[in-house]
Amino acid sequence: MNAKLHTPKTLKAGSGIATLKQFVLSMVATTISIILTFGTAGWIDNRKKEAAKHEMVMTILYDINSSIEMMENTDSLLRNGFEQQVKVMENPVLMKDNPFMFISLAPDMQYSESVENIFSSNIETINTIGNILFSENVSQIYYIRKKYRDEVVEALRKDFMNPAISTYEGVQQLDFATSISISSSYLSEVKERMAVCKKMMNIGNEELYAYSEKRKELYDESKSDSINGALNVETIDRLKRLKEAKGKSE
Repeated sequence: MNAKLHTPKTLKAGSGIATLKQFVLSMVATTISIILTFGTAGWIDNRKKEAAKHEMVMTILYDINSSIEMMENTDSLLRNGFEQQVKVMENPVLMKDNPFMFISLAPDMQYSESVENIFSSNIETINTIGNILFSENVSQIYYIRKKYRDEVVEALRKDFMNPAISTYEGVQQLDFATSISISSSYLSEVKERMAVCKKMMNIGNEELYAYSEKRKELYDESKSDSINGALNVETIDRLKRLKEAKGKSE
């Protein structure tokens, strides 16, 4: 009698290959799933970091650009003052006709240091930007801005506080020439460093202008809303007081 051997299914021809194929496909699918999960998460995280970096850079550049505009206005004021001074030196009668002509030429430079403080006191800001050269230039710009305010604006304002400013002799003492020289030097360096910062971060003048306009627009809107809100509260309060007063008299 011939015995018939039974071959297990797992040992049948082709079954091992099919199992291996299924295993490989499962591994590939799992690997792709992991890559997609962590890859997408990494991509989103990088996008957030880039967005945070761009916003921080734009905020800093906007702040510096606003300061440059103030410095330019001050520089223009100083040059105008010098020209007026020359005219008065040539013709003292001008001072007698208008003794207060120089009062309106007193320079002023008011700016918020909030962005500078965030930049200089928070190491995370520098880490977010991730560019040491950019950070060094920004630090130097803020340093020059303070020197400009102290050595140009405040120094000249002290002279303007002297009552003698309304006299010919007092006008002679105004040192517009030196102030203009210092102003030009500081302003030139700030502009050069600003150009370097924009180039390093690939920020064009058009983009910075658009950002500046958007910031100014938001500020004007919030300021307007705040004023309107205060006026509405005052109006309601007045109407309430009138109604109460009328009630007492009846």
